[in-house]
Amino acid sequence: MTNFNFTTEHISIVDAEDQKVNLSPQEALNLLQWLFDKRGALLSLTHQDADQASYSEKRLEIFLSQEHLDQLDTLKAAIPHLQEYPSAAKVLTAPFDSVTERAIQLLKELQVEYRIHPLLEDNTAFAQG
Repeated sequence: MTNFNFTTEHISIVDAEDQKVNLSPQEALNLLQWLFDKRGALLSLTHQDADQASYSEKRLEIFLSQEHLDQLDTLKAAIPHLQEYPSAAKVLTAPFDSVTERAIQLLKELQVEYRIHPLLEDNTAFAQG
């Protein structure tokens, strides 16, 4: 596990192999800006890693078109643990056990495309309300 230590003089980062990097406050700000600029790619990589690690975990994946983006807050309120990932379209995921029947009904009412992963063997794996 990586550890981060912050003092007024420097920021140190120590990785799992005890390799250490000391950064000046300006270098830390430069790193922060660089990470911010790369956040989309980092989130995408994290999402891929999570998909591979929990492939057998049943998850709800929601695809919001531009016309449904105004419903994002309603969906977030209805589905705990909903996470948003950068994409051409909004892609949101949540552990399926936190998705209520009311949330599924809401998706159908809004006519939002969604998938339940891993793919089910019947024809309801891909649904659109």
